[in-house]
Amino acid sequence: MSWMTVAAVASVVGTGVATVGAYQQSQAAKSQANYQAAVARNNAIIAQQNAADARDRGKAAEEEHRDRIAQAKGSVTAGAAAAGFLVDDPGSTNVDLLADVAEAGELDIQKIRDNTEREAHRALVQGVNFTAQAGLFDAQASAQSPMMAAGGTFLSGAAQSATAISKV
Repeated sequence: MSWMTVAAVASVVGTGVATVGAYQQSQAAKSQANYQAAVARNNAIIAQQNAADARDRGKAAEEEHRDRIAQAKGSVTAGAAAAGFLVDDPGSTNVDLLADVAEAGELDIQKIRDNTEREAHRALVQGVNFTAQAGLFDAQASAQSPMMAAGGTFLSGAAQSATAISKV
């Protein structure tokens, strides 16, 4: 067997190996992009759940604060009554004090609500970003064509092998 024949056979074998390698590499890239897309979609679902959880916790915090406001108003009324003040007289200091406690409490509740909505909004934006990322990974997976990669490698190698064989 001549050196040229060995080179031609090696070229054909090399083309076969490179073709299989190109297919496997493209298939691996496609599988990885599909996996990353699935992870991003799961992260988007978790972000939506986090937003719902933030809102639920916010509502609970508002209710707890309303209870504390009611307790404070009760303490103010009891203290005024114990001191001998009229507690229900429209012109009394106690009525004004109760109104101040209620107003301050409502401002606190609004802060709780605003903070809750900010946290929920951040989670929803994060979910949108994860969804967009999943779309990019889906596009990457769709762009991978293992058969085309293998075919291109095969044709390139076949041309080189044909050149090597023609010299034999």
